Amino acid sequence: MRYGTPIYIGVTVLLAGGFALTCHQLYGWPGDWVALGLLAFIGALTWWLPSTSSDGLSHFTADNVVVLAAIPIVGPVGAGVVGLVMAALTRRRIALHRRVFNMAMASASAMVGGIFYDLAGGSFAVDDLQGVGPLILHVGLPIVVADAANLFANAVLVAGVIRLSAGVPLRLQLVDMLTSSGFTQFAYGIVAFVVVVMWLPGNLGPVAVLVGLAPLAGARWALLQYGEEREARERALGALVAAIETRAPELEGHSARVSSLAAVMARDLGLRPKEVADVRTAGLLHDLGTVVVAPGQEGLDHRRSAVLRGAAMLQDLPFLEGASAVMEQVAYAGPDVPAPTLAAEVVRVADDYDLLLHGEGIGPSEALERLRTRTFGSDGDRVVAALVRAVRARDDASAGGSTVGA
Repeated sequence: MRYGTPIYIGVTVLLAGGFALTCHQLYGWPGDWVALGLLAFIGALTWWLPSTSSDGLSHFTADNVVVLAAIPIVGPVGAGVVGLVMAALTRRRIALHRRVFNMAMASASAMVGGIFYDLAGGSFAVDDLQGVGPLILHVGLPIVVADAANLFANAVLVAGVIRLSAGVPLRLQLVDMLTSSGFTQFAYGIVAFVVVVMWLPGNLGPVAVLVGLAPLAGARWALLQYGEEREARERALGALVAAIETRAPELEGHSARVSSLAAVMARDLGLRPKEVADVRTAGLLHDLGTVVVAPGQEGLDHRRSAVLRGAAMLQDLPFLEGASAVMEQVAYAGPDVPAPTLAAEVVRVADDYDLLLHGEGIGPSEALERLRTRTFGSDGDRVVAALVRAVRARDDASAGGSTVGA
């Protein structure tokens, strides 16, 4: 562990202490210590629930709801204590310095959320509010603001420690964390608002947390099932890629590189998430036809025949229909097709680029120049430009990592 990381962790601990002193001066100690203990206990239990991700990027966790609900119920200092206890009692087996960082980060982020809740006009006397309008104005909207502030503070602190420990550029890590939350993060604020209203004006007390988290638990269970199905599909795709590389050892790693690069290009070009997923899978399996003979396709060049055969092998699998269609379009993409789809052009260009690099052994600059002179479809220029941006971003990330590691 580099010296910079322990120092950063120490600074984060001091920062959390500073926020605690500031919040104590501004808002005082929690008024209801029983509620604080119950929230901390329930929050700690959320760490023991299984965590999953519906798309491999965004995580669905219940602890955010508890921290946000704690702000109006027990105040910013209380929310900081809840965050600290939750991080301290996580079931994950992690090194002590990481646990200390997580505790300080969770506590500081919660208190930042509490401060912004107050700045947004949030009320710490929710029982005194009468009617739906005041509750939304002085609890609901401020909780959403606190949610955003908590997320940003958490992202900044995490991005900083990852920058020092792993060399990932700060900007890239921030963008990844902030964009991966999306609507899920916003939903935490809505659920927390419901919990607060049931806890205080509704007089349900701690039962409000259980009622509020019940739909979240149901959604998490559904996502867990989807995640398991997704993992099974990924294993099946991995077996197909292994078959490709066994039949054609010179293509080892090629499918994964094309898949990753094509997905980055597709997102850059604004394709919908489903289209990006199809592009990623098509890039992964575009050489599937190389593992079998392609009867009836002798009049086509070998590469086109292989792609068509691979597409035919996948078309009867419902979850791969989209990728199969993209692969079929890739086979016919070229100057003889006036309007190939954008998804097909992305896969074809990513494939050509990787073959130039790893097949012919030329450098990235020369490979890009060659691609600029080739004839693609009507979107060819846009796709090559997206490739240039993707390669540049990847090189920048690699340069950032190597600098720190040196």
